Amino acid sequence: MTNENCSNLEKNTVKHLPGVCLSWDEVKERYGEIQGDEEQIKRIWTENDAEVYDYYWQCLLSF
Repeated sequence: MTNENCSNLEKNTVKHLPGVCLSWDEVKERYGEIQGDEEQIKRIWTENDAEVYDYYWQCLLSF
């Protein structure tokens, strides 16, 4: 690995935690003010997002 490759690796940052496609913070920012029980909406979003992440990985590994 060259020094150039190493410097490129330092510039690349992970924007999401493992198991997350679209974080709750991004969703909340996109939709603005949340009406209703935010904790319940966040919980449901997080659970569904994790299912999507698993589905993507399953498709990737299956083919």
